[in-house]
Amino acid sequence: MSEFFLELFSEEIPSSLQQNLRRDLLDNFNKLLREKFISFKKSSSYSTPNRAIIVFEGLPKQVFLKSEEIKGPNINAPEIAIEGFVRKNNISKKNLFKKALIKVSFIF
Repeated sequence: MSEFFLELFSEEIPSSLQQNLRRDLLDNFNKLLREKFISFKKSSSYSTPNRAIIVFEGLPKQVFLKSEEIKGPNINAPEIAIEGFVRKNNISKKNLFKKALIKVSFIF
């Protein structure tokens, strides 16, 4: 198991903001790791007037991110349908590829 340690240096952080900073920073990183399906055993945050620190313990040594294929329109579909697919999934046209499925080809 591995650890992730992030220490941010800054100008003096007012004491009234330190607690919110620690909580928000830790919540955002927890959310990110959950979205990427990266498991961990323990997370914590700390702060001083000049530093904010988060620590994640029990991370896997290697992380494998899963790729996803999203079926799009038929390759003979109008250009506007392909552009809509690209916009909806926030991808670029250069990342599209064609794949044949049972006599018909689709964009993925």
